[in-house]
Amino acid sequence: MQQMKLSEIVWDPKVYPRGKWSTATIERYVDALEAGEEFPPVVIEEGTNRLLDGKHRVEMWKRAGVADVPVEVVRVPDGMSAKYFAASMSVRHGDRLSNADIKALAEEEFEANPKLNAIEWGKALGVSKSTVYRWVSHIIERETASRASQAWHLAQLGWTQKEIGERLEITQGAVSQDIKNSHLGNINNSVGEHWNEKGIAELANRLNLPLPDCYAAAMLGMDDAERLKTLNIKVQPYDVWHFSGCHDLMGDKHPGRIPGELVCHVLYFLTQPGDLVVDPMAGSGTTLDACLLMGRKCRGYDIDGRHERIDIEEHDLSNGWPDAVKKASLVFWDPPYFDKMDHGNIGEEGYVEGSISGLSPDEYLAWFGDRFTGLSDCAKPGTKLAFLMSDWDSENAKKHKDHPGLFLWDYARMLSLSGWRVVRQVQCPLSTQQIHPDIVNKFRGARRMARLGRSLMVAENE
Repeated sequence: MQQMKLSEIVWDPKVYPRGKWSTATIERYVDALEAGEEFPPVVIEEGTNRLLDGKHRVEMWKRAGVADVPVEVVRVPDGMSAKYFAASMSVRHGDRLSNADIKALAEEEFEANPKLNAIEWGKALGVSKSTVYRWVSHIIERETASRASQAWHLAQLGWTQKEIGERLEITQGAVSQDIKNSHLGNINNSVGEHWNEKGIAELANRLNLPLPDCYAAAMLGMDDAERLKTLNIKVQPYDVWHFSGCHDLMGDKHPGRIPGELVCHVLYFLTQPGDLVVDPMAGSGTTLDACLLMGRKCRGYDIDGRHERIDIEEHDLSNGWPDAVKKASLVFWDPPYFDKMDHGNIGEEGYVEGSISGLSPDEYLAWFGDRFTGLSDCAKPGTKLAFLMSDWDSENAKKHKDHPGLFLWDYARMLSLSGWRVVRQVQCPLSTQQIHPDIVNKFRGARRMARLGRSLMVAENE
């Protein structure tokens, strides 16, 4: 025990578990203090001086005009929230926490971590397991349903139950049970033969499930043509693909997000249902969503941690190719384009620190040359590579003006030297609708050409 100035004790309502305190108790304490009774120290958190236990005593000392008070400084145990630790002390003495306070704390704690042990949690606060479950059962059930849908989602993308268990931090037995119990496995029965877009949306909302997953579940058993029709995607059987925007069911907000329709076309022309696709720079998750909806397996990797998708694995391609490419039928690769380096946030045109976009032109090309060679060595013969890239000309650049530029033929040449045979080029230009009229006028006035060109090179591993 030590003495501390009352003014140095920090009151933080986000940590203190009691919603309100008793004026009568404070007045009774003041009378007892004036009568000469000594009170135990209040408990404060080490390093922050936040009050954990003793609000009534603090108010008593304030009213009595006491400046220095006895305190006990404690460290909150690792893995335990300060609020829960404070609550476990408040139930042992004085005016005990009300059931309303404990219930509010239970909902807050289990909302943050539904995997908490209800027996141990309740025991520390003096309430039964059944009472805790009554308070938080809706949270646990929602979390269980969400976990089940995640397990189903990963299983559809080709993850093994062992991998899913490691990802979701549950046993393989729990994975098997989750997949079996997932609402997604029964959606075909739920919507029947006459489902429509509105019906699927209503079902996803009612079951609190991701809309792309509901579509994927409802389309199980369909062939590619039926799936594309359901997704309102009309196949463009040409070597020029025009897409005006991004499909709502494919991809999250992310720098450089591409239309899901583009990926669906790649899957339609270059793969078969059940094939494994690898996206080494998954970004927004567009490829993963497209594969899920088109009935393909997929593994997605990325260095960018700004997204929180359960199906994107952290991997830096600079350290080599992931093992999944050894079994892949297709590698879909949409890398950061050169000189697009920006420190923007999600939804803005920017990449993360360390992006290859910030390399010099020569370093950028050399990096791809090494990756092409590494992929050829890892992938099986006949594996296809769909590589989406845009030209970069130095004529209009603010820096690297002396460089001749980076063009599609540079990448084609590197592919050929790396063990790949280029078999097709598809033009996938950006839509002019994406460029604001003011920008168009500026380019027109400066006699400059805006870059809308973007091409998909298709190559086979020899």
